[in-house]
Amino acid sequence: MSNDTQKARRQIVQEFAALAYERELARELDTVEVGFSRWRRNEVSAHELSELIHAFHDGAARRLYSVYHGEVIEMAVGSAIARGVLTEEEVPSEILEALRSQVDFAREMGSEEEPSPEAPSNKPLKLSVGRGRPPAA
Repeated sequence: MSNDTQKARRQIVQEFAALAYERELARELDTVEVGFSRWRRNEVSAHELSELIHAFHDGAARRLYSVYHGEVIEMAVGSAIARGVLTEEEVPSEILEALRSQVDFAREMGSEEEPSPEAPSNKPLKLSVGRGRPPAA
C-alpha cells in the first residue's frame, strides 16, 4: 500500500472516529439533559445537578475523549462498528475491510464481557427526588 493510500485511509478512519465520538458523546449528554430537566422541575438541587455535571466531565466525557483521540483510533472505530455506533453500511467497504480484524476482535470481546458498570446507560441517575430549589415566591 502506498504512503498516499495509507494517509488517505487514516484520514477517513479519523473522520469516522470523529463521527462515532460525536454520537457517543451526544448519547452520554442525554443523562446530563435529564438532570437539567429535573432541576428545572425543582426535583433536584443545583448542587446535585453540579455533581452530575462534574461526574459527566470526569467520567464519560473524559473516557470518550481518550478513546477517540488516542493513538489507536482504528481499534476505537472497529469497536464503534461492533457496538453499532457506526453501521457497516455507512463505512466504505475498503475501510471496513481494513478494520475487519478490529471489528471482529471488538465483537468477540463484547460477547465475553459483562456491560461496564460505569456505562451511564447501565447506571441510574444519582439525583434524589424532591430536594429541589425552594419554591418561587
